[in-house]
Amino acid sequence: MNSETNDCGRARDGLRTSHDYFIGAVREVEDIVRAHAEVSDRDLAEGYLYLAGMWVFHLERVFKGHDVDRPCFVRDMDPARTWGLPTPDHHYYSAQIDGRGEYRILGQRGATADYCFEVLSGLAGDDGVIGDRVDALDASRLETEADGRFELFVGGAPRATNWLKGGDKARVVFVRQTVSDWTREQPTPMLIERIDIPERPFERPTAEAVQAQLKQAADRLVHQVRFLDDFSRNWAKTLPVNELPAPAVGPADSGYFPGQFNTKCRFELPEGHALIVTVEAAPARYQSLALANPHWFNSIHYRNLQSSLTLSQSRPSSDGLYRFVIGPEDPGVYNWLDTGGQSHGFVFLRYQGLADGRPPQRPKTALLQIADLSKAFPEDEVRVSEAARVEMLRRRRLSADRRFA
Repeated sequence: MNSETNDCGRARDGLRTSHDYFIGAVREVEDIVRAHAEVSDRDLAEGYLYLAGMWVFHLERVFKGHDVDRPCFVRDMDPARTWGLPTPDHHYYSAQIDGRGEYRILGQRGATADYCFEVLSGLAGDDGVIGDRVDALDASRLETEADGRFELFVGGAPRATNWLKGGDKARVVFVRQTVSDWTREQPTPMLIERIDIPERPFERPTAEAVQAQLKQAADRLVHQVRFLDDFSRNWAKTLPVNELPAPAVGPADSGYFPGQFNTKCRFELPEGHALIVTVEAAPARYQSLALANPHWFNSIHYRNLQSSLTLSQSRPSSDGLYRFVIGPEDPGVYNWLDTGGQSHGFVFLRYQGLADGRPPQRPKTALLQIADLSKAFPEDEVRVSEAARVEMLRRRRLSADRRFA
């Protein structure tokens, strides 16, 4: 047997071993989900859907976006794969980079409500930690041409505008494009290229390279699912119940949208009850209220259920206040947030791009019996019929499909 045959055998064995390693990671994260012994069968079914989305994300991220010399943006989330208490109105993208290099991003501002770029040491949970923010640039500082086109540079020598720092810690460019009106606003494509080295000829992947990519996907999958599970369990113990604190800017080292004011709590609904959240409209580019799964720390089927609402999607009462009803049953009001059958979970209120920079007013909450909900609304509150709700959900589904087409 010659050395070439031996090399071929080792490559084949190595590929099998690395594939088995990834399958082992799949089993490990399954055990993390199944460790939630208190969940119902439907909860567990949703846990498996959550895991399926995570497998897709980590495989696509590694095999599509691994080459830091030929980077590309990968969509991190969509209605079928959500994680880390995401905002249903964000379009999340990430690109892997070499922090020592220099990159150019080409894009167009479009009509989105907000737009933000970050350079991170890694996405939340990549190495079992949140990931450090190296630099950030939001819509207010993004300079564009008259038609909305822009160039943004990452790394290399400092530039006066449209520039983000690189450096040894920089590993990921993370982008959030925020839409408030799902029917009118649409995210725009972005291109990224490395510009500090010559273009090199493409080479077919080697067995060793594919082995390394499978191992990286496996490790990130386990790290992230475990990290998010710990994060979720901690919030389930520490957040207030049915009461939203005063909005504040999220700390830079915790994965929040830069400069975003937010407030969060847990909802716990005894049978026959709903939670009313009353807020004022703020002078912000974007404002929303969203629910999240109590076990898997992800969105509650926002393509098919009205489990989140932006201010553009909501209607104020006649007194100018926005009243949201959180519950499992349709109360017949416009601003209903459907819990998807959950009696408990997370509530997250967000404000971005506040014109005056001042904290918004603290929202008011009240836990009421469903039979008494009408008492919390003005007498002239517009009611929503069953047929109207069906049409609202149809438009929501089609708008979501348009967004992620």
